[in-house]
Amino acid sequence: MDAYSKKFAKKLKPFLDDRVFTVSEFIDFVNGLLKPLKICEVVVKGEIGEDIYINDKKGWAILNLIDEDGARLGCFAASYVIDRMGVDPEPGLEVKVSGYPEVRKNKGRFSFQVNRISLVGEGDLKKQFEILKKRLKEEGYFDPEKKQKISRFPEYIGLITSKGSDAEKDFITHLKNYGFRVLSYPSRVEGETAIDDIVAGIETFNKNFPELEAIVITRGGGSWESLQAFNSQEVVKKVFSSKIPIISGIGHENDLTLLDLVADERVSTPTDAGKFLSETWQEGEKLILESEKSLSVATGRLIRQVEKRFTEHAHFFRRKIERNFRMKEKGLEHLFSSLTDKIKNRINEFYSLEGEVKLHGYKIRNELKNNSEKVEQLNKNLKTSKIRWEKAIKNKLSEEEKKLNLSNPELKLTQGYSITKKKGEILKSVSDLSEGDLIETKLADGVAESRVEKDD
Repeated sequence: MDAYSKKFAKKLKPFLDDRVFTVSEFIDFVNGLLKPLKICEVVVKGEIGEDIYINDKKGWAILNLIDEDGARLGCFAASYVIDRMGVDPEPGLEVKVSGYPEVRKNKGRFSFQVNRISLVGEGDLKKQFEILKKRLKEEGYFDPEKKQKISRFPEYIGLITSKGSDAEKDFITHLKNYGFRVLSYPSRVEGETAIDDIVAGIETFNKNFPELEAIVITRGGGSWESLQAFNSQEVVKKVFSSKIPIISGIGHENDLTLLDLVADERVSTPTDAGKFLSETWQEGEKLILESEKSLSVATGRLIRQVEKRFTEHAHFFRRKIERNFRMKEKGLEHLFSSLTDKIKNRINEFYSLEGEVKLHGYKIRNELKNNSEKVEQLNKNLKTSKIRWEKAIKNKLSEEEKKLNLSNPELKLTQGYSITKKKGEILKSVSDLSEGDLIETKLADGVAESRVEKDD
């Protein structure tokens, strides 16, 4: 007896002294001793023996595991456990079973209760892969039209991988600095034991973080046996049912996993997963820079066109206003001159009739006096009209000048803006500057000259 057994027996002895069990009590006692193994779950490796019994109606199966020493372990499994293998159990097939030991009270037999069965040999694993691949494909799990699109500019990402692993570091490193938020779910990624973790991670993200824009499942490369979690139908079905798009980034170039086939997007490595999510952001950044440059060029061209049109319109309006003013001024002068000549002629006529006025006496003098007052009043009216016309023209000229000034881009200078030129050309981008360049900055109250220095 080994030391551990002796120590354990010493602890049990006071409990067992003078105690007599019933059959039922003893089986319960033994199962109680085995309970820690049930909680921890045990993995046992061996070959499937000749005796295999599957009861599809009742949903269970019985088989034996044997090893090279001839030891035999009776196993009990539900039908769905057998189904998840992807292949039918056959004698001689090397497998690993995970579960817990138990004494079946109704049978009085020691049995291993199987939760999961997985193949061990690479050849058998590949055979299992092909069978599952064909079945899942026929059921529509890999249909391209059922895949979800990844957001073009994702920001909030879920990550399922081993905590602190190189895969996690490579993925985070290659995300670049675009403000990503990454929520990690630590998971085993080695062998069949990783299945429960991966499934739980997908369920947790979908239930508690539905706002995630993508879930990345990633790890480094490995053997067929170490990657079997990614070839399980439990993982395939959970990925397929996810409301959040899933990206597969398993580190192997030559071989596909079932996860790769069902994922909404597949990349080769953890590094590629980070690059894939950053790619559209890099393209967007490049597009913004190109747009800024194009906008700067277009804006400069537009400013030059506006300045040219403004100058042309300013000259045109000034000439037009001046021409209209001169025409109206000449018209007034002509009218005033014509009226003056008529008045003079009328006065001369009156004076030429002076002799006749003397003959007619008082009546003629009164008539001349009355006409002289009318002429004087007419003269006053003309002068008043001239002043009014001149004032109206000046007001119209003032309004047109204000409109022109409002259209003047130099008015912006008084509001704190400035215009910087290099060799007479307006600058649109810092990329047009070199160390030592002499530049002019036009402000509201003058022009400042400066020279470009290197930025340390």
